[in-house]
Amino acid sequence: MAEENEPTAGKKRRIIHWNPEAGNTAVKRRWTLPRILAWSVGGFFGLILVAGLAIRGVKLVFGPEVFQGSSVTAASEGPAVTPELAFVSQSKAELSRETADRALSELRRLPQDHPVQLQRLVLMQKAFIGGESLLASGNYTRAYTHFETLNREIDDFSTSLKNKQEAQLAYDEILLKIKELDRARSLAPEALDAAFEAASMGRQFLGEGSFSMAKRALDDGFVELRKAETALEDFIQDNLIAGQEALGRGDRDGAALAFRAALDKSPGNELALQGLTRSETIDRVHALLEQGRTLEAEARYAEAAKAYAEAFALDAFSAAAQQGQTRASRLEKETKFDGAYSIAQKAFEERRWEAAISGYEEALKVYPDKDEVRDQLRKARENAHTDAVEAALARAYAFENRHEWAAAREAYDRTIQLDPNHEEAKEGYARAGQVIRALIEYEKRIEAAEERALRAEFQMAIRIFNEAMAVKPSYLANSERVNQLHALLMSQNTPVDVTFNSDGRTWVSISNFRMLGQFNTTTLKIMPGDYEVVGRRKGYQDVLLLLQVRNGSYPPVVSVTCTLRADR
Repeated sequence: MAEENEPTAGKKRRIIHWNPEAGNTAVKRRWTLPRILAWSVGGFFGLILVAGLAIRGVKLVFGPEVFQGSSVTAASEGPAVTPELAFVSQSKAELSRETADRALSELRRLPQDHPVQLQRLVLMQKAFIGGESLLASGNYTRAYTHFETLNREIDDFSTSLKNKQEAQLAYDEILLKIKELDRARSLAPEALDAAFEAASMGRQFLGEGSFSMAKRALDDGFVELRKAETALEDFIQDNLIAGQEALGRGDRDGAALAFRAALDKSPGNELALQGLTRSETIDRVHALLEQGRTLEAEARYAEAAKAYAEAFALDAFSAAAQQGQTRASRLEKETKFDGAYSIAQKAFEERRWEAAISGYEEALKVYPDKDEVRDQLRKARENAHTDAVEAALARAYAFENRHEWAAAREAYDRTIQLDPNHEEAKEGYARAGQVIRALIEYEKRIEAAEERALRAEFQMAIRIFNEAMAVKPSYLANSERVNQLHALLMSQNTPVDVTFNSDGRTWVSISNFRMLGQFNTTTLKIMPGDYEVVGRRKGYQDVLLLLQVRNGSYPPVVSVTCTLRADR
């Protein structure tokens, strides 16, 4: 691959032999085994001697620190170049350089708030510059090795940053946790002290820049805190259990003591608060539970359910009260069902349908899914319906026979409601309605005739009275009121002779009746009633007179003459 990246790869090359003068060298003596061993031993010791003298000379000239340096610089000097590294391509070196450049750019954007971090970042940046120098000089093998070492250093630095952040968060968290678990000091003092010591060590390591050690110390502190937390949880749980057992015995003081102990270590604990509240009434609850058991044993289930319900009202978390109430209520329901069903069955046999229906309905209220009860209820309703239809129709006939038409129509309507297809009821309803309408029309016309008679409109009153008689049911006899009206109208049904006097020059007329004309004296037969007589003469004021015509009184004489001039 090295050859592919060289710029002269397409040109012809001259092959140079490694030893150009090999052909001119005289043939040497052959090597023997003793000779090889002698030269090897001598060469080894000679090499050591030369190396020692060279190192000492360098130290005398440049000082003893000449062979010391940063980890990154030593790594860049690196191990001896191997054949594998000798052929590292330029692309690999550049890729490694780009990786290091991106990582350093990311790190430079992060806040470096610790001197150790800042120092390491400066060293890595210097190492990056050194690697770029190697890359620019074309020493790709050493540049690749240099950047790979730098990338490992960057990864280690990133891990250190992560450990620092985690350690800082853990330090804040462990301090809060220690403060929170301080109430467990009496239960696990050693664990809390160890956790506090671990927090102090973690803080110290953070200050020194040993972030991994700080994180490890804080992790150990959390382990200790977990011990304290477990001891606290066990203490609270033990007291909660003891409190529940005391509640079960009705031991008010024992329950309160246990729950208060739990609340002392866990303020606001819902179970402890709940238990403490229950302990205030647990003695009364226990007494009610005993009372409920006694009543239940005596088969007084309703009273037992009430006692259990009172206990449950005092302590809504009492399972015994809830179960007892459920059990007693169930037994009460069974007793109630048996009683209602027995009453319904007896009423059914005696054809007392309302009582049977009521009994079956009460039984179904207790157990709605009893099919046999539903069947009996259906039969009872069918029988009750049949009897109700017959009874309603009989009442309608009775009302009709007594001419109580409103009650009859209501009874027929009730029959139709019970049986919409009942033909006799429909006919009776129509018949009763027809008679009622006739009676209403009759009464209305009688009233109208009375009103006309009062206004002396006797002829109109007579006509309306005759219409009333036409619509009156045949069975209905005239009342005294109607007879009096009839007599009045008959008495006013004969014409009366009325005499009119005038001066022969006045035009006389009766409004809405007749024009009499000009005359001196005239007599006219007029039916009883109230009339308006008008006299007119040119140049004179009109004369207006009210004329009342009645039978049974003296024949009236009316004088109509216009005497007042119109200009006055």
